Amino acid sequence: MHVFELDDKWRKRLFILEVITCYLTVLFFMIMTPLLGDDFNYYAIARNANSFWELFVQEYEQYMGWTGRSVAHIVLRTVFYFDAVMLFNFISAGVFVLLSLCIYAHIDRKRKYDIRLYLLIVLMIWIFGVSFAETILLKYASCNYLITTGIIFGFLTLYRHWLKAKSKGGLLRCIGMFLFGVVAGWCSENTSGGAILLLLIYFVIIFYNKKYNVGQTDNTLSVAMYGNKIMPWMITGFIGMIIGFAFMILAPGNYVRASFTEEEHSGIVGMLARIQKTTLLIRDNFLILIGVFIVLLIILRIIGKTWKELHNMLLYGFLFLATAYSLIMTAEPQGRAFFGAGIYLTIAICQGFSDIKLEDSKELTKVFYAAGSCLVALMFVHMFFEYVDCGTDLGRIYREETERDVYLTQKASEGATEVTVPMLRPDFDNKYTFAYVLDITEDPGYWTNTEMETYYGIESISGVERESWTEY
Repeated sequence: MHVFELDDKWRKRLFILEVITCYLTVLFFMIMTPLLGDDFNYYAIARNANSFWELFVQEYEQYMGWTGRSVAHIVLRTVFYFDAVMLFNFISAGVFVLLSLCIYAHIDRKRKYDIRLYLLIVLMIWIFGVSFAETILLKYASCNYLITTGIIFGFLTLYRHWLKAKSKGGLLRCIGMFLFGVVAGWCSENTSGGAILLLLIYFVIIFYNKKYNVGQTDNTLSVAMYGNKIMPWMITGFIGMIIGFAFMILAPGNYVRASFTEEEHSGIVGMLARIQKTTLLIRDNFLILIGVFIVLLIILRIIGKTWKELHNMLLYGFLFLATAYSLIMTAEPQGRAFFGAGIYLTIAICQGFSDIKLEDSKELTKVFYAAGSCLVALMFVHMFFEYVDCGTDLGRIYREETERDVYLTQKASEGATEVTVPMLRPDFDNKYTFAYVLDITEDPGYWTNTEMETYYGIESISGVERESWTEY
């Protein structure tokens, strides 16, 4: 046993401690993120519903007139209808942990209770997660990205677990996977599309194994992983995803929304412009991670790993590219839309990281393993200081937002029609808040102002510099 090795009992305890710490740290940041931007708009609309079932009427109207992401918006409307924002914070923090555990579950050949690997996964999401302050901490955006991605990977993880176990299942599993598939397919255009592509790859591998009569006892990796039989629940789950995906992308509102976007070029030139925009966004969001992926791939080949042994890393790397470049179908792709693609790339990198084993007899492998451990330790130290610094600023922003909320609520109850409130102090801006992007402005007609006006029922709300404010 190596000097830093722990027995299974201690590794299990530390692994559970990591999971609990992961939950508590993200929960604090979620609680410290108040309602912002579109939260006010959705909250006001949901509050006007006369019954819970009217939320579905509201969503149908949005489905017909704006977007097909009904799963995310039904969750959001439900939270606001029942005024359950704090409960939502606890649930979404749980989804964050679930997503991290799903990433962990998708990595092959890992050791039992691999605390080093799980810590890397969590740190990668915190440090490199796409638009973390928006996709994870904002209420309406987390429904569109964190919650939906959690649903998709929950489905994929269960699917993959039963696939590897060669489990047949029964009628209930077929029905359950169909329904789960419908919901997972109806979550996110590119991330759900990537999940469908993954299932198709599974089918291709299984068909290949069956066509060439590869036996279950064969040492071929594809057989050991996927077998050579397609079970009924696999088909129903796949069909469910296709149906849910079709409902989402064929929503009439998507075409209405697209009509508001004007492109400078059309035809081949227009498509090249889209490819350029998407490529630049990939560069901006993933350049470091793509570099890490390439370095890991080279290291693994140097220490003697075969291409077949690297199949899982390559598979998720391919899914990252496919999911990211699927956004060329969008005229104006947004950075946050790459959140799901980032999760696929995270799995690919962590798979490569995990495949550098300390147990390997080669001295070079041990050197790379030690370098990887040092990297994780440095990432942890960096994240510790970043968390303390940004967490303190989030608390200050929360205080100012709370003071403003109390003041606006009071003014609304008094029947005020024109109200001026202070904007946020610029000193507290940091990586883990989107409050400054969505803060009110001096113009009461600006969209962030109008959404607050709708929420509070005040005709005009304008902002002033915090230093000029004297009311409280």
